[in-house]
Amino acid sequence: MVYNVLKGADLSRTTASKQKLRKIFLDCDVDDNGVLTREEIKNAFDRFGALFPGFRAWKALKIVDKNRDGCVSLEELDNLIEYAYQRGYINVN
Repeated sequence: MVYNVLKGADLSRTTASKQKLRKIFLDCDVDDNGVLTREEIKNAFDRFGALFPGFRAWKALKIVDKNRDGCVSLEELDNLIEYAYQRGYINVN
């Protein structure tokens, strides 16, 4: 079995990238209620430079919205961040 272990600078870059993703997602929570709607997620992916932010938001909700309420709560946010990170939204501003 092969394990991909991040060390030193790689781990720091990963952490920094995920923190940037978190900040942008939370910035897109325009009503500041701690819940991201599909539109707010779409706005975040638009800021990330996604070609089809509406599709990306729809797909993200299908994957990370575990309670199927149509939104991403703070409890589900880490999964949304991981989803975005795994799809290459890493160097975001």
